[in-house]
Amino acid sequence: MKILTSPSLFASDLLNIEAEVKRTEAAGADMIHFDIMDGIYVPNISIGFELLAAVRSATNLPIDAHMMTVKPEKYIERLANAGADIITVHNDIADEASILEMIEEIHNFGLMAAVALKPRVPAEAILPFIEHIDMVLVMTVEPGFSGQSFMDMSDKIRKVKSYIGTNPVSIQVDGGINEKTAAICAEAGANVFVVGSAAYKAPSMRDALSAVKTAAARAYPL
Repeated sequence: MKILTSPSLFASDLLNIEAEVKRTEAAGADMIHFDIMDGIYVPNISIGFELLAAVRSATNLPIDAHMMTVKPEKYIERLANAGADIITVHNDIADEASILEMIEEIHNFGLMAAVALKPRVPAEAILPFIEHIDMVLVMTVEPGFSGQSFMDMSDKIRKVKSYIGTNPVSIQVDGGINEKTAAICAEAGANVFVVGSAAYKAPSMRDALSAVKTAAARAYPL
């Protein structure tokens, strides 16, 4: 699988969002991670659809909308219209049949679909969705706030990787990702790395992203 970096805009200077988007693109990012929080599923409220549309107008990079919300199905069309390329929903916001319906709707809008697992959610929870999604997000922090300490989910990533088998499904990790922790996750099978503070607070964002990608590529199992 190709190693990709996905800087999380929630960790950027939101007062200067256009410049930050341009800086992210210039730094060699492969995609942009866009966190949407509703204050219910997680105890925080974040940026929304209008800003997503503004980001879309400022870059050609793929945008991954991470829906930390209790009713993501209400917003799939709005996300598509605003310019999202990937929509990620959490497995525990609805029953299996409802999640599968969301995945189908996301695909019907021509977007990629992903399912996220919080740290306490077992790897087995992804099994009903493996053949229907494009990516699994294994959270390496509790969702809702940036700047948290990394939680080692290597065993879970390995299990998810084994469940994926030959399916063309990426494994993304999000939370406390830097050069060191990216290598830990990559060794277990992750290939998409959401980088927040380690990217936007680094002296050189380009160097930080390059270091993450290099470390992950070296550790990723052949």
